[in-house]
Amino acid sequence: MKPARAVAIIHSDTDVAGSLPDLFAELGIPLEVTPVSAGLPDPEGLELAVVMGSPESAYDHRLPWLAPELAWLQAVQARGVPTLGICFGSQLLARSLGGQVYRNSAPEIGWTPLETPDGWAHKGPWLNFHFDAFTPPPGATLLGKTELAAQAYRMGRSMGVQFHPEIDARMFDTWTAYWRETEEGRKFLASAGDLPERMRMEIEAREPDNRANCRELLRDFLNHI
Repeated sequence: MKPARAVAIIHSDTDVAGSLPDLFAELGIPLEVTPVSAGLPDPEGLELAVVMGSPESAYDHRLPWLAPELAWLQAVQARGVPTLGICFGSQLLARSLGGQVYRNSAPEIGWTPLETPDGWAHKGPWLNFHFDAFTPPPGATLLGKTELAAQAYRMGRSMGVQFHPEIDARMFDTWTAYWRETEEGRKFLASAGDLPERMRMEIEAREPDNRANCRELLRDFLNHI
């Protein structure tokens, strides 16, 4: 049975969910976007969860909200609630299911096609922007990978994707705002040259195709729950 509603957890009050609200609506499922600061929904009443990205690390327990969110996600998984984790969300989901998250050997930034050892149909290319990586949880099916990192896995009714299928220009603008407003972000901008401008132009150019790819990815996720 198709879930009647879904909840997406964002990790900053200024974050957005990209194309997901529109695409979930097209698929007949209202998506409520909730910042972690507003409190996490009761797992018992949850029909479908989406855990979004963050510039933070999924192993940085100096973050006051990280341990409670990890415990919540473990409870969500224990109840068998279908969950889609994106980027940071895929890493935290992996941790909740027994996988590991670590600093990767190199950042992965840009549009990358996937190797799909299990024959998964969603090869992209997808936008990657991450410095950390995960090991898929024990017993999970690895759906996609690149030379630098595991990219997608499925375990039960949950799926994690390291890339950003939901990216659009408005969402990318929240990233650049974060980079301008934080010390860490300003350090990145100081060394990035014209990368942010080029990335935004490419996101805009790829938006129709990426939106179509994301729609099919969501259909695949829903078909497996």
